[in-house]
Amino acid sequence: MNNLKQIRELYGATQEQIAQAINVNRVTVANWESGTSVASSSNQEKLSIYYGIGPEYFYEKELDDEAKQLIINTSARAQELTEKSEGRRVKEQDFHKMFESITFKQSMEQYMFSMKMLLATADSGELDKLKTAALINKKMGARLEAIIHLREQEANSGEPSLYDLIEKVGKDS
Repeated sequence: MNNLKQIRELYGATQEQIAQAINVNRVTVANWESGTSVASSSNQEKLSIYYGIGPEYFYEKELDDEAKQLIINTSARAQELTEKSEGRRVKEQDFHKMFESITFKQSMEQYMFSMKMLLATADSGELDKLKTAALINKKMGARLEAIIHLREQEANSGEPSLYDLIEKVGKDS
């Protein structure tokens, strides 16, 4: 199953816009959509942030009406922000700058601070919201474990990593 093209079309973006936003080339996006290649876990996370839906919708889950509506709403909100800024802000450029400017170390520091704040305020949180936060943390941990597992497999295989191969294709084009 591959919903990437349908998601992009629902969102109303071009392959070039997606490529610019997450810092890959347009051919890479086209290859993901055609099934020639699969987006890496980190690129799936970037796409997830961009489209406003979970990465499970890219290759694993059918797009239900609720997911489609989330995509449409995220797109409408992005358009609204662009219009309010009189065209000075473009989502793809903002995303590109964000992913280009933040390091893993900075993300980790922000994550640790956010988790500490969550724990520090947990006493005043509603029980159902605390349970939801714990479930979110568990699912995010599972995604991180999957990325770690993939990276370990790549490191132990003696072959180039997916990142290295993608970089090579980008340099060759």
